[in-house]
Amino acid sequence: MKKTIYSVTNFLHYKDEYLFIHRTKRTNKVDGNRLNGIGGKLEPKENFLQAAIRETQEETGFVVTEDNIKLAGVVRMQGGYEDDWMMCFFKIEVSSKEVPLGLENDEGELIWLPADKVLTSGYELVDDLNYCFQDIVAGKIPFMAHAEVDEHEKVKNWNVSYS
Repeated sequence: MKKTIYSVTNFLHYKDEYLFIHRTKRTNKVDGNRLNGIGGKLEPKENFLQAAIRETQEETGFVVTEDNIKLAGVVRMQGGYEDDWMMCFFKIEVSSKEVPLGLENDEGELIWLPADKVLTSGYELVDDLNYCFQDIVAGKIPFMAHAEVDEHEKVKNWNVSYS
């Protein structure tokens, strides 16, 4: 059995635009050169909500509280990657498109995209976004999903339930 990594992915939005990280730096890491939400791995003794708040502030400078955050989904991802993943996705409303730390961090470039253009933006997305982003935008949340991923880190089976 593989090791399981615990992480958060945050979908920050201002009105109908969403903030993404284009991972152009540290390309030897997971999901290099792909577009994903803001987030990262949990630290010891940290829960998913605490990690969502911390990662948002570290990567963008936005200070958010539980009042700004909605659980969007829980995803278990197996296969393809070196480790398996257990991820919590959060939808977080922010008060402005002005990113406090600027539009670049140590992982890459931060990009605002209109919700209806994300899946057709021309950027390579982390593949699970192709299966859940529209549900997140539409508020069809929270969901619980299991994804099987192939050796190219593409979802080959997406099993989802809504609560």
